[in-house]
Amino acid sequence: MLQDGRPVAYTSKSLNSTEWNYAQIEKELYAVLFGCKRFHEYMYGRYVTIESDHKPLESILKKPLTAALPRLQRMILQLQKYNISIIHKPGKDIPVADTLSRKSIEFHDKSLCDGMDAQIHTVLSNMPVSDQRLSEIKNATAQDPQLNALRRTTLSGWPDKRPQCSPEIQEFWNHRDEISLMDGIMFKGEKMIIPKRLRKDMIDRIHSSHMGIEKSENRARDLLFWPGMGKQIEEAVQACSTCQERQATNPKEPPLSHAIPERPWQVIATDLFTWNSEDYIIIVDYYSRFFELERLHSCTAEAVIHKLKSAMARHGIPVSVISDNGLCYASSKFQQFAKSWSFTHSTTSPHYPQSNGQAKTTVQTAKKLLDKAKAEHKDPYLSLLEYRNTPVGNLKSPAQLLMSRRLRSILPATPKQLEPQVVCRQTVRERREVCQQRQQTYFSRAARPLPQLCPGAPVRFQQQDGSWKSAMVKSCTDTPRSYNITTDTGQVYCRNR
Repeated sequence: MLQDGRPVAYTSKSLNSTEWNYAQIEKELYAVLFGCKRFHEYMYGRYVTIESDHKPLESILKKPLTAALPRLQRMILQLQKYNISIIHKPGKDIPVADTLSRKSIEFHDKSLCDGMDAQIHTVLSNMPVSDQRLSEIKNATAQDPQLNALRRTTLSGWPDKRPQCSPEIQEFWNHRDEISLMDGIMFKGEKMIIPKRLRKDMIDRIHSSHMGIEKSENRARDLLFWPGMGKQIEEAVQACSTCQERQATNPKEPPLSHAIPERPWQVIATDLFTWNSEDYIIIVDYYSRFFELERLHSCTAEAVIHKLKSAMARHGIPVSVISDNGLCYASSKFQQFAKSWSFTHSTTSPHYPQSNGQAKTTVQTAKKLLDKAKAEHKDPYLSLLEYRNTPVGNLKSPAQLLMSRRLRSILPATPKQLEPQVVCRQTVRERREVCQQRQQTYFSRAARPLPQLCPGAPVRFQQQDGSWKSAMVKSCTDTPRSYNITTDTGQVYCRNR
């Protein structure tokens, strides 16, 4: 003990066999505790600076108590009554102890360690692990070369720099202040360090209830530790066929909005739906939101092509047609129709409304019109006419955007109001861009990007019942985030990510 740089008193203590096996940081803090208790009359009620050549002690009192090793927790609790701070001072700058303080004696002060080792053994005895499992972990630890090197370093003390460590235990460097040896088992804090031989078995036990990646990792981190544990658990869960076949739908990705068309009927979308046990086709213009609604007597490619030809004969042939990848749209007849009528055809996954959003949204609008007309026994075509005449947001009505005129309806209108009026396309485009940007911002809040897939990558695609079937990526399509995949039976599907 020093005051104003001059020694006031000396003391020392020899370690018993149990204390000799303490980890180096435990020995160093034990020395601090011994000094505080031995010089209690000098220290109690005063601010005291403790100089130590063991740098990890500097931060040990600043960490949460639960982050310390069990034996250190006991020591820290006993130090709470002292107003002390520990600072690091290189060993060469600390005065050498006198000869008498270095002399070994047989007497051991029992008061310092009463209850300390009892607490450590209580931790072991109350762990939710059977004696057989503890014995297995202890034997595997004794046979593990890495943990043997870790045990030797823990008992002898860690070097000052990471490169000075044995290469096989450098991955434990960041946790060196938390590692201890108890009854032949290595611990990080209160968590067992599992030997390499038992890690796969532990992962299988952790994932026995087939919880997801995050919950499996949380379960493991509650009791166990080894370097890279989280990554290994993640890989194991991703490789679990039972989980992959029953996983949830992929999260939404940030939207890839379609480019706003420059003119009416340049880009159209089409889709089929069933209402009141009858099949319908819907054809919607991306520019004006004007849509055609036709009943289908069959869902064959011929029937769909016939309805599309009828709409194109009225409004013209579009540059591009967007649809899902349903049978009628994916047929060779439809491809021949697109080629002979000179328009491009883009497809998306069936049962995936985000990829053909405009058509799916319009389908919901059409169903509401039909439902309400049926409920009030009104003509659904008059409802459709009123929809086409109703302004959308801060834009003109779909009829005005497509045909530059209002359509005469059952509502009174002057001849002047029914005259053609050209709508400024620049204004339409600017307002559509503002609306599109706002929708994209809202949608992206709960979306995250997914990695791109490469040809040959093993994947699973979702069935209508929610289950997942294994497949392999065959090729990327021209549509963003869309892939051709091949199943185990050789069938080829087009699916969105």
